[in-house]
Amino acid sequence: MNLPLRGTLAGLLATAVLLILLIAAGVFDPKPVGQLQTSLPQTSLRIIEPGQTIVWLDELLPAGAFSVRGTAVLQSGNPDSGVGLALGSQADAFVVAVSPLGTVLVQQRDEVLLSWQPWPHVRLDDAPNEIWIDLRGNALTVRLNRELLWQGEYLLATRRIGLFGEGFGGETAVYTFLSLEQFSP
Repeated sequence: MNLPLRGTLAGLLATAVLLILLIAAGVFDPKPVGQLQTSLPQTSLRIIEPGQTIVWLDELLPAGAFSVRGTAVLQSGNPDSGVGLALGSQADAFVVAVSPLGTVLVQQRDEVLLSWQPWPHVRLDDAPNEIWIDLRGNALTVRLNRELLWQGEYLLATRRIGLFGEGFGGETAVYTFLSLEQFSP
């Protein structure tokens, strides 16, 4: 092998190693909007009957750009249920939810953007799932377990956050939000 070819291969190898190290260090990972502003205490959500429910929290979201991240886990009961986050108000809620059976939901008001459907990045059974929503202007980005799930436009008139639950059977499901964080500039 001649010397210029060895040098080129060594350069390519060094570049590949550097890129792998940068990726492993999270340099290219998405970042929340701004700094951590609020971290709410661990809380539970009990889904008792079939249908959708939202428990609105007292905390208001900022007027500008923000990120919300919540990690929820099924503690007990019916896995044929879902849990997630809602933004807005009862009249105009934007909802992102996940089920321990491996499905996700994205809906805006009464319009279902992604119906309950399988998604490969859902953690199953009693493994925790993280929902992350960024709002910049009217642009929403939704990530599930740090993987891009959905992007779109939404005018968020009311700045509230809620805990969403949906039951599909008669058995109760209890979820725990291990963390709920809000970021803004």
